[in-house]
Amino acid sequence: MKLVDILEKDKDNLLTELAAAKEPDRAIRVLENELDKILMTYNEQCDSERERDAAAYMMQAVRLSLPLIDSVGETKIWETGSVAEEHKTRMWPLVIVLLIVAIVLCGVGLLPLVLDLGGIEKVDYMKQGPMLLGGLAAAFVAGLLSRRPAPKKTKTGQRVETHVDANKIYISFRNALLAVDQNLEEIQSMQRWEKREEAGKIDGHEVSASELDIFSDLLTASYSKDPEYALEKIDDIKYYLHKQQIEAVDYSPETAQFFDMMPSQRAGTIRPALVADGKLLRKGMASAGSGH
Repeated sequence: MKLVDILEKDKDNLLTELAAAKEPDRAIRVLENELDKILMTYNEQCDSERERDAAAYMMQAVRLSLPLIDSVGETKIWETGSVAEEHKTRMWPLVIVLLIVAIVLCGVGLLPLVLDLGGIEKVDYMKQGPMLLGGLAAAFVAGLLSRRPAPKKTKTGQRVETHVDANKIYISFRNALLAVDQNLEEIQSMQRWEKREEAGKIDGHEVSASELDIFSDLLTASYSKDPEYALEKIDDIKYYLHKQQIEAVDYSPETAQFFDMMPSQRAGTIRPALVADGKLLRKGMASAGSGH
């Protein structure tokens, strides 16, 4: 089974979890969990250790690339801020100075009238008038400054919300698994080729025509149920081994070191030993007779 097939079976559940995740970081965690489930299912169904190891390495590469998957569906930017309360600016030093000036000017301007110094006809209006007007103007300006509002202070900022697109993530994730499946198919093809290459070999070496002939003859003897024919073909084995420089050695006191001894009533070779250039390849089995 392919990885994509396993993913397709869990498609609805995965899309639901991705939509609920909303944020990219949470969506990545959802995909990581999905990778674990897919790999576990694949390993349970795969008989080849080589394919399981390759799938694990490639899925790890997919896991590391998850942050690169395009997942942005919608981005919202919210303006945030706070406004300080409007307050009156009290420019007390200047206000006080202006008030003092206003009092002095008004006092000087009104003093002759209040004290009736020399009578009203003796008041010098050319002097007292400007002072009085100047005092009133200073008082007016002081009043304006005392009520002047300060500019509003506003602190602003931005809040960004990113919502993922579940379908876009699924498509990107599926494409990544398709690439893994393609690599696994190449490994499977290579294994099938290796098996074909191994066909017709015994222990890694090519089977010769003479080997095939003797194996075929032995099978024929087995199927024939003819003892004489079977014995004749068994003798051919000694000739075949001799051509391979391997000798079938029978038991004798001189060759006893090549044999395992078994108790039997009759003395003789039960199975010959196989010897090449004086070196024992496979021990034989023999009996010395008399139950020993």
